[in-house]
Amino acid sequence: MAKYKKQFEISLPTSLYDEVQSTIKTNPPLFEYEIEGFYGMLRDITVKLYDEDNRMVPLSSKILQQKYGRPYRKMLDYMRHHNVIIENHQYTEGKCRTYSIKNAISINGVDDMTVIPISLDCTYGKYVKKRHNKEQKLAKGKETHFKQLRKGFYKMELDVSSALEHLENNRDRLSTEQFVTIYDDIICFKKNCMNRRYFKRNNKNYRVDSNLTSLKSYYKKFIIADVDLYQLDLKNSQPVLFNIILDIIYKLINDDISLEEIFLTLSYKNKYIKETISLIYQWIKKDSKWVDILKKEIPIYKEYTSNGTWYNHIADIYNKHYSTDIFTRNMSKSLWMALAYSGNYSEKYNTSKSAFEKEYKGLGRLLRKFKQKKYNKLAICLQQIESEIFMDGIAKRLCDKGIVPYTIHDSVIVNENQLEEARKVMSGVLNQSLGFPPIIEEEALNDLEFKVKYDAEDIAKIIDAMELEINDNKKYSSTQKDSYPTIEKSILDDVKRGDTINIKQFMIDIYNRLGRDIDIDTILSFQMFINQSEATLDEVCRAMLNVFKENRYPLSDYKNILIDKDMIMVVEGVVSQQLYPSLL
Repeated sequence: MAKYKKQFEISLPTSLYDEVQSTIKTNPPLFEYEIEGFYGMLRDITVKLYDEDNRMVPLSSKILQQKYGRPYRKMLDYMRHHNVIIENHQYTEGKCRTYSIKNAISINGVDDMTVIPISLDCTYGKYVKKRHNKEQKLAKGKETHFKQLRKGFYKMELDVSSALEHLENNRDRLSTEQFVTIYDDIICFKKNCMNRRYFKRNNKNYRVDSNLTSLKSYYKKFIIADVDLYQLDLKNSQPVLFNIILDIIYKLINDDISLEEIFLTLSYKNKYIKETISLIYQWIKKDSKWVDILKKEIPIYKEYTSNGTWYNHIADIYNKHYSTDIFTRNMSKSLWMALAYSGNYSEKYNTSKSAFEKEYKGLGRLLRKFKQKKYNKLAICLQQIESEIFMDGIAKRLCDKGIVPYTIHDSVIVNENQLEEARKVMSGVLNQSLGFPPIIEEEALNDLEFKVKYDAEDIAKIIDAMELEINDNKKYSSTQKDSYPTIEKSILDDVKRGDTINIKQFMIDIYNRLGRDIDIDTILSFQMFINQSEATLDEVCRAMLNVFKENRYPLSDYKNILIDKDMIMVVEGVVSQQLYPSLL
């Protein structure tokens, strides 16, 4: 195990680094600070910009204080005041404040990145050292195979110079945010950055996270080894693993198994899956229509996923639905992740789900049922199942046979001379867990191709544009209320206290009841104010009162919400029990 050096390195876009240097020199902070703290917080923001919506990165105040000390808040305020960063100031319970870089970052290549040494004597350096020591201590108590995997990872070397050269040559194929993130991931493998390495098990999804799992797939080809390395990968792994849950549901609706008999199955080690399957089973049995639909759809799903063509099938569904040929397998992979794991009322992806849910009514309904309480639970559960299969099954058996692989969630990397035995172990464990032999892809790391990952949000925008075209480019407008979709009966005719409502349609009905022109800006802002597309009537009424009576806005961007007493009275007038009679 490599020992700690006296420093480690991080990276920042040179333009941002120079901006901070100039700002501090021109306007010295009037408080005690460590320059490394400024660099560290900016690095925290820039490396995460690519993965976050609207380029706003959530940062935990608790972690910020641990990493950069008590002055962290003053440092953030200083950078915001001097237009280095922007910040969403408003606090929302259970959510971190979000940050971004104020000015656009310009990067032409690796020369536009600055590598910054961080001393282990500063607060930031001590945090990194403490985190590493904690990881080492926890690793001592882990299973033998985990120790072996960790030791093998820390011995691994990467040809950093060649990786950076390739990154330079492919600058035009990457966004600035992607380039910054990949650059920082690569330099973590420099020999003098050993203390930035990490190999730890996630407490939430049980996956093993490391610098290797965060590195863009292509750059794994730069791992230095005496013999050729190969990657064994479970093809369309997340859809395949969902079969474990679907198989239980399928057996239940066919009366091949009872609820009491399935407690020992793999997925039933997860309490959430146990409870959700029980609820889903009760829902299905109430309506024979869904039993018939799922009896038909689940075997079709299993066929496509087991033979490794699920993503191709998704592409075919969308190409057929929109009479196009633009959807590819790679696009469908990103699209499926959004369809399966985004919230049920996600404004961003709900339109994108229509083509799939038209083709698979039962599976679409099942996915929504799994996410009706907490939308991220399904993804976490499948990751837990994946981790149990790959880390506690495949990786452990390989280590027992003297093969210590590099692990990357749903794949393993082994030497060429270990390939046959590794494939045999992997096939055996997967077959035992799934009940069928899935497709395992084999690829030499030297043959990896550079691919730009499709962003699910960009694909969703393409679908939104297609939907607009299908609907003759009709769109919502404050002066064109006739362009809004109509329904046979207003929500206001039947709504009762405690009912869940679609906020957008609910607000449209209020405007129509009052005979007013529809103000779409207020409707959209009010949706964001409540932070979901559907809510109970009680929640909506409280939110309306909050806007009207107390004039409080949780987020400064929503100050254009226009709700008045007449609108609230309309709502109260149609509810069976008045929620807030004191208002009148």
